Amino acid sequence: MNGMVTDFLVVADQIFILVLLIAAGYVAVSTKIMDPRATRGLSGLLINITLPALIIVSMQVPFTLERLAGAETLVIATGALYIISFAIAWAVSKAMRVPAAEEGVFQFAIVFGNVGFMGFPVALTLFGEDSLFYVAIFNLIFNVLVFSVGIAMLTRGRGKGFDPRLLVNSGIAASVVGLALFLGSVEIPSPFIDSIALLGGVTTPLAMIIVGAMLATFPAREMIGNWRIWAASAVLLLAIPAAYCYLFAPIFSDPFINGIMITMAAMPAAANTVIFAEQYGADSRLASQIVFVSTIGSLVTIPLITTVLF
Repeated sequence: MNGMVTDFLVVADQIFILVLLIAAGYVAVSTKIMDPRATRGLSGLLINITLPALIIVSMQVPFTLERLAGAETLVIATGALYIISFAIAWAVSKAMRVPAAEEGVFQFAIVFGNVGFMGFPVALTLFGEDSLFYVAIFNLIFNVLVFSVGIAMLTRGRGKGFDPRLLVNSGIAASVVGLALFLGSVEIPSPFIDSIALLGGVTTPLAMIIVGAMLATFPAREMIGNWRIWAASAVLLLAIPAAYCYLFAPIFSDPFINGIMITMAAMPAAANTVIFAEQYGADSRLASQIVFVSTIGSLVTIPLITTVLF
């Protein structure tokens, strides 16, 4: 028991570092040091510049059969996670009798966690730099699904088809380039790799500041009134990682991969849930509520999940 408490405190300490960075972003917007409109520009900088740089750097590792086997295991585990996530999201939305107009937003939020903005920083904090290679591969699968199945969820019945051009984006491009360099054992020479590494190093503090700035733009009282939001957040933050742990973790023998997978499964709703809802005509206010509640809740549940389930 004492060991579990100690483990929880160790993980909580690491997450608290990220919480302080989130608080910095929240305070910056709340005190008008930073214009809320700057959040979109910073998000663009992160998504298109610093995060792709981090992905490429994280995949600049020596090619080994062990690492390749780990990547294959992670791909299979990620597929299993999304299968169970889709099933749980569908079942939960039906059980809660979610109105048809809101169903897509609830399902999208439950399935697609914040594995980019928060996934990389949290994995780096908990598992070190070696984990980023696998998180990048996880994000490659995430991007393919979110720009295809995710959009279909939000536009169901409104006649908007999937546009394959959406798959041409900086996150997928960086993952493909990084994977190709890894498989070909190609090292980026200095000073290019040093510059890319410096850019990638900005990602963690920038991502957390953006999350805090985003939370500051949500009117807190309006964010907490719908019981379905709390239920969906509990499913996303607790039930999905628990389901992976008990259904699939025994199948995959690598504890490092399982640790990364459980952490990715424990992420709050993706920050771009709101952006996607606005862009594709879904309920963006509802999306904002789920993102707000699940992000705040994750600051407690991530240390809990990573301590109990690892």
